[in-house]
Amino acid sequence: MIIVGATPGRAFVRLLLTRGLLSLVALAACRDPAAAAGTALFVTTEFEPSLNLTQLRVSGTVAGGMDVPASMIPEAADRTLQSGETFRVLLSDAADGAQATVRVEGLRNGTVLATGEASATVRDGYEVEVTVKLAGGNGTFCVDCKDGCCRDGVCTSATFRTCGKGGVACSDCSSLKADSCTAQGTCGCGNGPACGLNAGSCFAGRCMCGFGGACGPGLACMDGVCRCDPSTCAGCCDGNSCLDGRDKNQCGKGGLDCEKCDKKCNADGSCD
Repeated sequence: MIIVGATPGRAFVRLLLTRGLLSLVALAACRDPAAAAGTALFVTTEFEPSLNLTQLRVSGTVAGGMDVPASMIPEAADRTLQSGETFRVLLSDAADGAQATVRVEGLRNGTVLATGEASATVRDGYEVEVTVKLAGGNGTFCVDCKDGCCRDGVCTSATFRTCGKGGVACSDCSSLKADSCTAQGTCGCGNGPACGLNAGSCFAGRCMCGFGGACGPGLACMDGVCRCDPSTCAGCCDGNSCLDGRDKNQCGKGGLDCEKCDKKCNADGSCD
């Protein structure tokens, strides 16, 4: 359960461990449960589970000039959210009878996939329940599209050029680094994922660099040649070899050239 609070000039977010904790507080005080949190909106979100949302961005307004600044909940995208997730918006300074609007954006990997908003009338000292239904917009998500993807707002069957699953925006897999659309709705090369920086093309189901196979760990494929590069090497480069950069004679980090240390090479790749 997330609480989003709003005052005329400030807002805060805090996490309640359990919903049951709030119920115990209300019972101990012998009060109407609807008044336990004070003036607030109790928001339930509904969305297509196949969106696999990981965060909600919440904002809102109350008639009379009061704003609920945007807050991300949860702060860290560490789990997949379920339709029916709830949070509470505290409106302790809102006037009785004022119209409050809450806006919610559903995100996955930092990308907004669905949005929604709902309004309710504020009751001074009481919590008002409101449901926000999230839906895709601008062709980025289609509802009731379990086995396909969304193209220009239309649910489309998954193909090589319209790849996707669960109503997400379609992807075109006709690049040099892919040759198929996988059963999971992602571009792939052969039986694996689409080729990355260590390859220049997907040929006959294999990731290739030039006329050879994909480059080894820490190497990037550049103009058909495997090279050590800061974009792929976390250690240091010794010619076109990526080393871990922790040896006294080959020390470094960030894909820069290895160097020889006078005393020792530290664990972070710096010399002493």
